[in-house]
Amino acid sequence: MTFKTPLDVRLACRNNRLEQRASRTLPGYLCVNVAFLDVAYADDFEAFCQANPKPCPLIARMNPGQTDCPDFAADLDIRTDLGSYDVVRNGDVTEQRTDIVELFDDRMVTFLIGSSVSFDGLLAQKGYPAAFGPTIQLTSIACETVGPFAGNMAVTIRSFEPHLVDSVWEFTRHFPQCHGAPIGKNNADELGIEDPDVNMNGQRFAVPEGTDRLYWACGITPRIVAEQAKLPFMISYTPGHALITDIPTGSLYQADPQA
Repeated sequence: MTFKTPLDVRLACRNNRLEQRASRTLPGYLCVNVAFLDVAYADDFEAFCQANPKPCPLIARMNPGQTDCPDFAADLDIRTDLGSYDVVRNGDVTEQRTDIVELFDDRMVTFLIGSSVSFDGLLAQKGYPAAFGPTIQLTSIACETVGPFAGNMAVTIRSFEPHLVDSVWEFTRHFPQCHGAPIGKNNADELGIEDPDVNMNGQRFAVPEGTDRLYWACGITPRIVAEQAKLPFMISYTPGHALITDIPTGSLYQADPQA
């Protein structure tokens, strides 16, 4: 299936016609991880993201009950336009859905959080293709706690040919809304990753020999932290099913980022 615009991708999600992950359909657009929380927890969650901007670059907080977000996505229905949603009760994923129309109410606050998959297409276009990745791993690096939200950072690992590493590092640092520069190279031990060849789902992977591993702070972190808070009820994007927006990633380039 061929798509011309991000809206085409979202409509395919809405109609359950998308056969791949939205973030991989049209390279070069901002993709966001999505969390839905009751308004009672929204202020603390927003403060958590602001206190931990590297893993949690907050793109937008929507109003309670709001289902559209015209500044980022035309004709959006946030209840239907992700490929998959996880329903989380008391910290456990109890079901996955292709829409959350029946579960969404006027107390639900939606958060959009930047994702590093947004610049994968740009890296390839610039001649900096990843030899491996992305996949997600868990670290022992503690985030700053806010209210009930506490936990460790997750990272996204990609590997690159050594001669590309400096260019990749320099280029990605200009996109702080997509996590910016990596937080390390070949430093799994320092990050507290228990097994450098196992992802967060317990699956083993093989990085091509001779390539360097780069680790980016990962936007799944706030979702994991929210799960660990064991809120009575929340909804999250299913990992890997980020929402594609209408914003070209290149437009987010910052010449002199602060972080």
